[in-house]
Amino acid sequence: MFGQCKDMTIKLINNTGGTITVPAEGHRVRNRGSVEGWNDLQLGESVNDLAPGASHSTRQTLSILCAADADFEMHWTSTEGGEFTQLFNGRNITDKQAVLDLTKN
Repeated sequence: MFGQCKDMTIKLINNTGGTITVPAEGHRVRNRGSVEGWNDLQLGESVNDLAPGASHSTRQTLSILCAADADFEMHWTSTEGGEFTQLFNGRNITDKQAVLDLTKN
């Protein structure tokens, strides 16, 4: 189906220095330059208590094309306090894989 990237793997890497939680809902994704704009992104599961330096992968279907221009907006919280939003621009997901390095910067 047009506009879907099936069996996509998103790998989240915790490089924040603290333990984090990434909720299943509240994220967004888009192909740059598409007329659709941002689409809601729901992970297959919440990622709870991800330790510093650890990673977690989830497989799912995205509502965008597997293209070289994907943008991701991810939300997460830290046990050290704070809610964070991080933007990942222009990711090449033609291989159906995205590695998102979560940082506090």
